Amino acid sequence: MKKITWPVYIAIFSALITACGNPNQRLDEYMFYDGPQFRLKVVRYYRNIPFNQLGEQAVVMCQSENTKEFPSYEQQDAGWHMLGAGDAQGSKTAKEAALRIKHDYEVFDDHTLIVKMSIFNISFDACGHFINWDPGRLPQALINPREKPDSCAPDGPVDCRHYDFEGEGVPRYEQIQVAGNGQVSFTASTPTFKGVESLYIETRNNGDVWHVETAGSGKQQLKPDALRSLPVSALENGLEDVSLEDWFEAVLPARSMVIWPDVLIACGKQRCAEIRFNDSEGNSGTLYIAMHTDSAGIPGEVSFHSGVYNTGQTSRPIKSLASLRESLVSSTK
Repeated sequence: MKKITWPVYIAIFSALITACGNPNQRLDEYMFYDGPQFRLKVVRYYRNIPFNQLGEQAVVMCQSENTKEFPSYEQQDAGWHMLGAGDAQGSKTAKEAALRIKHDYEVFDDHTLIVKMSIFNISFDACGHFINWDPGRLPQALINPREKPDSCAPDGPVDCRHYDFEGEGVPRYEQIQVAGNGQVSFTASTPTFKGVESLYIETRNNGDVWHVETAGSGKQQLKPDALRSLPVSALENGLEDVSLEDWFEAVLPARSMVIWPDVLIACGKQRCAEIRFNDSEGNSGTLYIAMHTDSAGIPGEVSFHSGVYNTGQTSRPIKSLASLRESLVSSTK
């Protein structure tokens, strides 16, 4: 094998230095929305990072009164909020690149912007800040997992849940309704979901708690909205007369998710509704509510059956709603 001469080493090193010194070559930009409260533009870059991405990239940014203090860094202009980047390989202009990706950015009204990628994002304050619903935080029982590298959990240290929602697995977000500031609902569907055709997702409190209902399982035995409206006083003496949905919103930490079932499962000699929940820190739990339902899926006699709360590698039995609230409080300290 021939030896590489010093001039070749120097040429290679110089090329790497040049590329690393200007990894994002700005090409052009195009304003694809110019409204009364915010504007949206695409900035086209040529990415030139050694051993990494190479080619045209479309970066979407938003500008409003609420973004004027945002700093400049890498691909974000000062006073703008960078929202995402898409493939613009082979594009000739920023306008052409914008046409490829603008369907991911839905202007709902003068102040509300919805960004639909693998994660559902929404801003109620003209891009000042966003809340999001991440399908990667759904329980594994609802996901058809894709093959992942060995470095991914559970065999490796890397969180690769987003792999399940890339390519053909990117969810379709439809039937979007904004009921007011901090209130949004929509449906999500993707081949990645297991055992259901779609999910109905809703938040009433600016993303502090997301409620998820399954649909299309073909085995519906329970109406999730009827379960959500159950008074907790019917499940446990001494609790306030509020719905189970309101109770969860009061006790769960911010950025939690509750999955409401539409089927009953066996729990001992009884039939139970299995309500799963988790938070953004990786803590999770399950409540089992024993119940009888009528032919329309409306709950009749109900009672608290059991539960479990998981923090890290520790699982604790839940004997009552009151004990779950105590566990939630202690886990946030």
